[in-house]
Amino acid sequence: MESALLAATVMALLGGTLAGVLAGVIGTLRVPATIDGPAVAQAGARPSLPTLAHAGVLLGLAFLLAALVLRAARVGHAPWSNMYEFNQAFAAAGLLAYLALERRLPVRGLAPLAALVAAALVAFSLTLPAASRPLPPALQTPIFLTVHVGAAMLAYGIYAIAGAAAVAELLQRGAKGRLAWLPPTEVSRAAAHRAVLLGLPVLTLAIVLGALWANLAWRSYWNNDPKELAAAATWLIYLGYLHLAGRRDRWGASAPWLLVFGFGAILFTYLAANLVIPGQHSYSGV
Repeated sequence: MESALLAATVMALLGGTLAGVLAGVIGTLRVPATIDGPAVAQAGARPSLPTLAHAGVLLGLAFLLAALVLRAARVGHAPWSNMYEFNQAFAAAGLLAYLALERRLPVRGLAPLAALVAAALVAFSLTLPAASRPLPPALQTPIFLTVHVGAAMLAYGIYAIAGAAAVAELLQRGAKGRLAWLPPTEVSRAAAHRAVLLGLPVLTLAIVLGALWANLAWRSYWNNDPKELAAAATWLIYLGYLHLAGRRDRWGASAPWLLVFGFGAILFTYLAANLVIPGQHSYSGV
């Protein structure tokens, strides 16, 4: 049942985005020609890429949340104790962060980017073993498992949307604002900044709770573990972004690139520090 729901999630996320792309292509082909050139299509005459991708996000999130609830009921703890589960929770957090921003800012144009990131995470989850195993001794602390890892998952999801907004700003800047399906440059920058302001306290909480849990499990608040070092470096990147974002010079203009780099650091913290570089967190996948 979980696998079917996850497959439906990927199909809904990618299907909405693909339907939007096809609608745009077909609409462009059907635009009648005039003496001076192609006529402008009537606004609202067909569903746009952001609208269809947004619908895919809503449907995909419903399937994904159902899968997470089933997983939690089956394993008896928060459904983010390994990479199979955390990928799904990470994707859900990103989609929820997008929807929260979309309620306050006109950023529906970020829906295709949010859907693609979430679909990639869920598809990756489908390649991993789904069997539930007993938790290692260090993870057998339900409160820390729920709150520490949950805070990391939420921060990662928020920063995925901050990265998507930064990419949208850079694309619009390169196209001189001509990409109608993306939010305007100013809106993308405002959305990214709001996401960083929201995500930094959550990431800070995750790091602090991780230190407390490490002392409980390993008798030390800090062990120079690869994931600990990567998490600290990621935190510094987002702190650096807040410094650059307030500037009005060429350094301030580079702030979106720092958000893209920051999301890359998150992926490194999550993936490389678990799969490539051995450490005390290698068994958990989070």
